[in-house]
Amino acid sequence: MDLTSSVFLHCLQSAPASFFNSTFFFQDNAALEWQLFLTIQEPGTIILTVLYSISFLVGFFGNVMSLKVLLSQHGSMRLSGASATRCLLINLAVCDLAVVCVCMPVTLGHRIYTPWVYGDFLCRAVPFTQAVSVSSSVLSITVISISRYYAVHSPLQSRAYFTRRRILASVTIVWLVSSVICMPVAIVTRRDEVALIEGLAIVLPVCGEVWPQPRLRQVYNVLLFSALYCLPVGFNLTLAFLTYRRLRSTGSEGRFTELDPRSQALHETRLQGRRQIARMVAALVLLFALSWLPMYVTDIWLDRELRHPPDWLLQTRPFAQWLGLTNSSLNPFCYCFIGDLHRSNIFFFMRVSK
Repeated sequence: MDLTSSVFLHCLQSAPASFFNSTFFFQDNAALEWQLFLTIQEPGTIILTVLYSISFLVGFFGNVMSLKVLLSQHGSMRLSGASATRCLLINLAVCDLAVVCVCMPVTLGHRIYTPWVYGDFLCRAVPFTQAVSVSSSVLSITVISISRYYAVHSPLQSRAYFTRRRILASVTIVWLVSSVICMPVAIVTRRDEVALIEGLAIVLPVCGEVWPQPRLRQVYNVLLFSALYCLPVGFNLTLAFLTYRRLRSTGSEGRFTELDPRSQALHETRLQGRRQIARMVAALVLLFALSWLPMYVTDIWLDRELRHPPDWLLQTRPFAQWLGLTNSSLNPFCYCFIGDLHRSNIFFFMRVSK
């Protein structure tokens, strides 16, 4: 089945029953096109509209508040002992905000109205932005994991190595590497027009990936799954486990019993802060893994069943994509309620704004 036939059958299957009994079926092309492609009355579209609306509001507010706190002087003083982590969290919040503000609205709009009406630039920019932001997010989490690992195992060397200049260089490298890895997405994605019915001036603008060979698409998606999911998730979880185990052993050894009460309390406070950051990093990794796994699995499965994909898989993919994008809305909860890096700062801003 070619692209034209599959798109046409999908549109006919999604059209309401009244469409086939209407008097304008072969007379009013504009009304025909609108009723054929508008899916707002479908249960799946209604559910996705509600889910995306909630994710957008939560993600926009959460990431804006995160940036406001992390960039503030009050937040800087609280996080002065973890400046490397703070800089990387700022970068992560920027990535998440890009996903929330660019990818979510366009993805939902394309779901509601099937034709791609956003032009060739957004056709390439939206999937590229999504891919780069996801890649930058997981690589930023990786840099955070490495910095926290060395901060626990070699505190003096960590302070000497993870300077502000090197952290900014790491952020730049993260974006450059992500852009290079995801550049094929912008190259092969394009806007095209598909004529659905001969004799009628109905043309469907579509946006999709056009690979020279299907095999290249399969190989690229498997490489992305390995490089941006399996390897970083496994690596980060391993570092998080080693870091947390070291922190637990440090606390159980009772090293600070010989110090005076004030110094002992100071060391305990620092140790507790490091444990909170370790829990936050582990939560970020687990949240990323759970959010994006369905999307990766669905895309790899669709690549294998490219000619005859099952209907349930096609209906599941939009929800898998929503779950992956929603990861950008949930990350601020990890900063606030698990890492406790700026929970008090949010309350500080609330008191100031009153």
